[in-house]
Amino acid sequence: MSITNEQRLDNEIAYHVLIAQRERENLAPTPQDIIDRYQNCARWRTRYTECVIHFLKLHNPRHICDFGCGSGEMACRLGRLGFRVTGLDVSPELIEVARERAQLEGVSDNVKFMVADGASVNLTNGAFDAILAMSVVHHMPIDDALNTFERLLCPGGRVALLEPVAYSQTLQWLRDRSAVEKDVSPDERQLSAKEVTHIGKRFVIEEERHFYLLSRLRRVFPDSWFHRTERVFSWLDQCLLLIPGVSHFAGVIAILARKRS
Repeated sequence: MSITNEQRLDNEIAYHVLIAQRERENLAPTPQDIIDRYQNCARWRTRYTECVIHFLKLHNPRHICDFGCGSGEMACRLGRLGFRVTGLDVSPELIEVARERAQLEGVSDNVKFMVADGASVNLTNGAFDAILAMSVVHHMPIDDALNTFERLLCPGGRVALLEPVAYSQTLQWLRDRSAVEKDVSPDERQLSAKEVTHIGKRFVIEEERHFYLLSRLRRVFPDSWFHRTERVFSWLDQCLLLIPGVSHFAGVIAILARKRS
């Protein structure tokens, strides 16, 4: 049964009250080695977070919108890299944590946060020359998200997306019936191939990369084991993804897209 936009927002806000409590309990400055890693993005081809940061840095944006910023972790890291960032999120509790994080990270001068529903945010049209949206679009009706991106971006502005995808119905069936716990909010989904194609109709896709093949094993093995082998699995994933058709079985896509004229 479909739900209304108001119900979707209520579900998200209620879910993120608990997430905000957990984030506040674990609030700490980002270690310098992570900032150094994001500064260089040397492994952007095998690490999807570095990939979207690399996509953003290609165009040296003056003002980035972190769309669906959550507790502000990525916005503050971008702030420590020297970027001006405005973070938007529907959860007042998460925005409160994000502001505390900005103080803790020493980036309050160039990183700001607003409580806002992404589909109806009250900001000046063309306010940003780049948007970062990490695991956000799949929580929304896709055209609501894309309409907002178009409105908030200046002419020629870029959007860097990182989203879970489900191209294979077989893998989706297995995921839904797996005993592995899923850390998801109530109304989220994975993007379909049709939705990714739709993004390409609304925006000019300049670059895209898929991730998360063998790396899925991290969900069934102990973290201590997987952390020792993460580099190998990431490298194997990217080798396999060079084979035509293998991206059909990927779990994550990173997209750099440009607003159409």
